[in-house]
Amino acid sequence: MLPPMEINLETLQRITRTAGFAWTDAELEALRPALQRSLELLARLEALPLETVEPTLQYRML
Repeated sequence: MLPPMEINLETLQRITRTAGFAWTDAELEALRPALQRSLELLARLEALPLETVEPTLQYRML
C-alpha cells in the first residue's frame, strides 16, 4: 500500500531536474495540486478489495 505522501516544492524541483526539465517554482506550484490529487486517487485504487476478482486477459488479433 502506498504511504500517505505530500508533494512539496522541493520534491518537485528534484524530480523535474532529474528528468531534465527546467521549470520555475511558479510552474511547479501550479502542477502540485494535480499531482497530489493523482496520489490520492492511486491510494484509493490500492484500497479496493480485489482479492476475489479474477485477473482479466484481453488478446486481439489484428
